[in-house]
Amino acid sequence: TYWRELTRIDADKEQIDAYLEQRLRDQMSSDGGFIPDCFFTTAVALHLGLVSTIARYIDMMKQIGRFKNEIERVRNSPGTLTPAQRANLPLVMQRWESQLQDMKREKCAMDAQMLDPRRLICAMVFYRFVICFLLRQVDAQGVFPQQAFTMPAENGDVNAAEKWRMLPEFLIEDAIEFVVFVTTYAPDVLTDSTAQVGDDGLRMFDDILPLFIVTFLARPKLIRNPYLKAKLVDILHYLTYRDPREDDDYVDTLGGNIPGNIRLHPSIQQFQANLDNNTLARAYLVPALVRFYVDIEQTGSSSQFYEKFQTRYYIARTLRALWARAPRYVEVTRRFFMQSGLGTSEATTTGSTRRDQRVIEEFVTRLMTDTTYLLDESLSKLAVIRDIEKRQPTAEAPAAEGNDSDDASRLDDAESRARSLVSLANETVHMLA
Repeated sequence: TYWRELTRIDADKEQIDAYLEQRLRDQMSSDGGFIPDCFFTTAVALHLGLVSTIARYIDMMKQIGRFKNEIERVRNSPGTLTPAQRANLPLVMQRWESQLQDMKREKCAMDAQMLDPRRLICAMVFYRFVICFLLRQVDAQGVFPQQAFTMPAENGDVNAAEKWRMLPEFLIEDAIEFVVFVTTYAPDVLTDSTAQVGDDGLRMFDDILPLFIVTFLARPKLIRNPYLKAKLVDILHYLTYRDPREDDDYVDTLGGNIPGNIRLHPSIQQFQANLDNNTLARAYLVPALVRFYVDIEQTGSSSQFYEKFQTRYYIARTLRALWARAPRYVEVTRRFFMQSGLGTSEATTTGSTRRDQRVIEEFVTRLMTDTTYLLDESLSKLAVIRDIEKRQPTAEAPAAEGNDSDDASRLDDAESRARSLVSLANETVHMLA
C-alpha cells in the first residue's frame, strides 16, 4: 500500500496501478531480490529520517533569523511603539531573549547530529549510489557507470521511459535536497575522499554530480516537477558562485553591509574546473539554462509568480560566472543563438532547431517583460519608502498611537522588497545587454 501511494516521477495513480498489475501478471515482481530491497528500504529510511530533519533544521534557522531581526528592530526603534508598549518593553525583551536562547539551544542539539561529518559522509556514499542508479536509468545505452554516459534523446525508448516514470519521485528529490544541504552547510563533505570513489572509479564531486545536474537540466522532460529542476539550479549557483562586486555593473543593495573580503570555499573552484573538463557540460549546460529560464514560468505552486524570479536570478548569476570564467561558454552561447537563427542544429541545442527558435524567442520575451515589471516594482517600492520616511515621527510631530508600529513594519518590508527587486532587475538588464 505504501509503495502504491508514493508520488512517481511522471505517472498518476491509474497508471501506477496498471503498471504494478502488469508486473504482477508477468511475474516480474519477484526479480528484485535482497539487494534492491535493501536499496529501497535505505532510501525510505533516509527519506523519513535524515531528509525530513533537514527541512526542519533549515526552517528552524530561518525562524531564529527572523526572531533575531524582530528583536533588533524593536530594540533599536522604541519610538515606533505606543506608550503602553514602551512601558512593558523591558519585560517583553527579557521574555523574547529567553525564547531566543531556547531556540539556539535546540539548534545546537540539532547541529551535533545534522553536521556530524561521519553521518553526512555515510549518507553521501549512499546518495552517490542513488545518483548513479538514476543516471543509469536514463543513459541512452543503459550501461552507466560501467561505460561512459550517453545523453538520452529528447524522446527516448518507450519501455525505458515507462520504467523511469514509475520510480518514486522522492529518490530524485532526496538526492537533490541532500546535496543542496551539504553544499550550503557542510561543503567539506562534498570533497571528502572517503565519500568520493567507488568501484567504477568515478568521483562524486568531480564526475557524477556535474553529470547529474547537466543531464536533468538538458532533458527537462525526464522530471515533471519544476521545483526539483529549480533545486538543480540552486546547486549550480552555489558551486559557481562569483562575488557580485567583481562585476563591472555591480549595484550595492545592502548599504555596504558586505564583508570586505569573501573567502570562497575551495569546492567552488574545484567544481568549476570539473565543469570545464566535462564534455557534456560544455555542450549542453548553457542551452539548458536558457531553456529553463523560459520553462520556470510555471512552477505549479501558489507563489510561482515570485519564485520564478529567484530561479531566474540564479540562472543569470550562473551564466555570468561561466562567461567570466571561460571564453568557451561565451562562444557556446553565441553559437547557440546563431545556429538557431540560421536553421542549423548541433549537439549544443535543446534537441531541434524549431525548439531552439521557440526557446530563444520566449527567452528574449521573458527578459523584456521581466525587466519592465522589476523596474516598475522597484520604483513603486522606493516611492513607498519615501512616503513612509516623510511620515516618521519627530519631537514636534509625534505619531498617533499604533501608526508608528505599522509604518515600521511596512518600511522594513518595502526596503527588503526593494533590495531584492533591484538585484533581480540588475541581473535581468545585464542579460539583455
